[in-house]
Amino acid sequence: MQKGILLYTSYWGYSGTKYYVPTDEELQKLLSASEEILLIPIAAFNRYKDEEGNEKQVLDENTLSSMTPDMVGDPAMLETIKAEYAPRVETYLRANFHMDDYVEDAVAYARRLVKLNPAVKLWFSVPHEGCLHALTHLFADAWVYAVHRVKEVLEPEIWENNVQGIYFSLEDIVTAYYTKFDPSCPQEDFHSPMVYSMRKVSQAAHSYGKECLWIPYYHGAACSHTNLGHVVNRTDIFDTVIIQPSYFFRAERTPELGIVAECVRQQQVIDTDGSVIGGEKTSKTVIGFEMEIDHQFFDKEDYKERYFAYEKAFGEFVGKYPTAYYAGCPDTAVKVADLMKKFLQQ
Repeated sequence: MQKGILLYTSYWGYSGTKYYVPTDEELQKLLSASEEILLIPIAAFNRYKDEEGNEKQVLDENTLSSMTPDMVGDPAMLETIKAEYAPRVETYLRANFHMDDYVEDAVAYARRLVKLNPAVKLWFSVPHEGCLHALTHLFADAWVYAVHRVKEVLEPEIWENNVQGIYFSLEDIVTAYYTKFDPSCPQEDFHSPMVYSMRKVSQAAHSYGKECLWIPYYHGAACSHTNLGHVVNRTDIFDTVIIQPSYFFRAERTPELGIVAECVRQQQVIDTDGSVIGGEKTSKTVIGFEMEIDHQFFDKEDYKERYFAYEKAFGEFVGKYPTAYYAGCPDTAVKVADLMKKFLQQ
């Protein structure tokens, strides 16, 4: 990805309501800002089909009861984690979305975008795991199915000519007591269920000659930034990683703007003290930055100032390193298209 716009699609919650779908005129406005679009589902999709075409579920009524101490970062916290996960699992089972629903919505978008601009560059995504960090590995097969399914239903010429790759939608690797992450064994996915799933999706994308993209947060909670650094610096799971500073949404994260800029400048993920996480970067992963904005830009002066801080921090990298534009819901993305165009085409 060089200059991508994040466009959310399919279900935005678990009541069955879907994101606003822009008109052709509105999509043209987005395409005038960038010819590169990333189609993202935000919900957890629980149903899919296995390699034989049999219907499968990621989660069921027995998932939590079958969790064992070795599946979590701190075995003593197992029951606490189960209790935290229980209402989420109940919600996902009640909705029980099928992966084909996302694929249908995303492919419909893709066809419209190609019709509007035959040169458009498209990225598809695997869905979220609904903040069930310790159970991420259970979603791996469903996400691989999503990659295969997109290729299966999309017209071959669109798949070959327009699809650039697959986006892994989880935004950080949370450890604390939730999941394991052993920095000493990158070749074994750091013993992390999240990294295991990342590699499965990456292998599926690469098997078709497509790239794999990740857009994680940079923040210190639950070892998130150091885990990010180990994955990016020490593995080739991702071809491109675009880092979110999150400053637009969290004013206390002012330092993250400078840190992310320095990661891009050095093309390696650094710690808060400036050292290289993992000791050195041995991967070929290209590092970029995310621009962040939403409706608050129009409502609150301090959010407007924060957005312009992004332009100042990252302006020197436009056209040199990858960037993705997060603008919230599709209708807001359309509303800020002129701002995106001004920045991306400077």
